[in-house]
Amino acid sequence: MKDILNNLAFNPYIFSICLTFAITRPTKIDFLLYPILFIPVLFGYQYVLIIILVVQLICQIFSRYNVELLKKLFFYYFVLILYPILGELLGWSIQIFSHFVLHKFLDYLILNIICFIPEILICILIYLTRKRHSLKISKINSDISYNPNFLNLLVWIVWIFNIVTYAIWTIIELINIKPIVELVLMIVVLLIIVILLLNLYKTIQESQKIIKTRIQNAEIKQIQEYSSRLEEANLTLRKARHDYKNSLLSLNGYLSTNDIEGAKKYLIELVNDNNRLQNANKSMTLELANLKIKELKYLIIDKLQQAQDKGIQTKVEINKQIDAFPTSIVNIIRCVGIFLDNAIEACQNQKDAKISVLITKYSGNNYSLTVQNTITHFVDVTKSLKPMVTSKQNHEGLGLNNVNEIVNNDLYLSLEIEQNAEEISFELIIQEEKNN
Repeated sequence: MKDILNNLAFNPYIFSICLTFAITRPTKIDFLLYPILFIPVLFGYQYVLIIILVVQLICQIFSRYNVELLKKLFFYYFVLILYPILGELLGWSIQIFSHFVLHKFLDYLILNIICFIPEILICILIYLTRKRHSLKISKINSDISYNPNFLNLLVWIVWIFNIVTYAIWTIIELINIKPIVELVLMIVVLLIIVILLLNLYKTIQESQKIIKTRIQNAEIKQIQEYSSRLEEANLTLRKARHDYKNSLLSLNGYLSTNDIEGAKKYLIELVNDNNRLQNANKSMTLELANLKIKELKYLIIDKLQQAQDKGIQTKVEINKQIDAFPTSIVNIIRCVGIFLDNAIEACQNQKDAKISVLITKYSGNNYSLTVQNTITHFVDVTKSLKPMVTSKQNHEGLGLNNVNEIVNNDLYLSLEIEQNAEEISFELIIQEEKNN
């Protein structure tokens, strides 16, 4: 048994798995996947070098832009960078301590067992740090998920670095070199790792700034559209005043001819029409008071006012106050905008058309955002989700396909579509963590 343990790198294998689970939020499949991927660690650096080449080739051929796979791949490569340098430095430190205190060097098996103590402490420290900064990490995770090309670039960077470092580790393992030379090489690799980490962090920060700028531009655009709608509303009010002057002249015509019954009917129609407009605007304003995300509120107000102008009934329901969502607001705005545009277009030629927006806050950091609209015929949703396919005339058909792509690339979003003979609903489910 001792000979087997001496021939296998059992300590680096266990340490690499523990390190991965400390850095990531492992799912059920991860508890099986990572122990399999790290098996080459048991046999030596040259085997790890081979598996890195094979895994990257397979993933780039079959799942190049799968965000979840790219994340797992990134953390896998990242741990492959960390564990050798941490393990080797700990081993060297313990051996130096043993040499000066006990006046002897420890054998391989005892050294690996002792190394477990600081390695476990390192994993615990990383786990606690990740939990402490969970909100910031979630934000970074969300931003990176939104940009699969950038995530793929990060994977390639850490992969290339792995190829270089494991070539160095393989040379050290296969060629007998002086301990001092090995120590110098380890220090050089450590410095390169530090430089890599700093540059990765800087790159991610720059990416976040770009995304933040996009969000700000989206907010500005929504505010501009909202301001434009306010100007239109002001113009409509002025027109309404003019119309009321005409209405009063018409009413005066009924009275001047003593047509009291005609005047009553005309007055009732005027009052009912005025009440309908006021109730619609008042209802929408009150219901949206629970939505504190300005950019989304402006979008919904703008789209539903457009629907009302076309004679479409609108309804908004928000069960609780909502201050923020756990994912990129840009993704949500894009999806909701597409849902509402499609709903308005579908309802234009309908009699008694109706659009409803329902936003529900559940326990925890979980939400659902539903857009419902009346329909006159069955909608082939599966067909509409494909690129360049639509049931609309003179339309590119990219709307629902864009939603599908956004949802597939965002860890926090799911899409559910339901329809019956009278209505179709698109429900965007926003969860802090999808069930895998």
